Amino acid sequence: MAEHQHEEDILILEDENGQKYEYIIRDFVEVDEKTYVLLSPKSSNDPEEIYVFRCRLSEENGEFYIEGLEEIEDEDEFEKVVEALEEEEWEEDLDEEDFEEE
Repeated sequence: MAEHQHEEDILILEDENGQKYEYIIRDFVEVDEKTYVLLSPKSSNDPEEIYVFRCRLSEENGEFYIEGLEEIEDEDEFEKVVEALEEEEWEEDLDEEDFEEE
């Protein structure tokens, strides 16, 4: 059986003490004209361990880069992001069901 490998997008963050942490970029979502990124620690064995940050993107040579991350401190803003993600997952499930044979 052939193994399929895909390249993961990795983001390296450094804390105030110079300690570096690697995160896997899981997805992006846009809410109210703001972009949010979902990150999972690369070292984690828990696929449910996900962090959400507001991010600033910049474009260079037709490619987008994360310029900065901001914590979401407003509970209402965080809830809107969660709702958008749940809606996106529901739509993906619906799309998959549309193509299944009965």
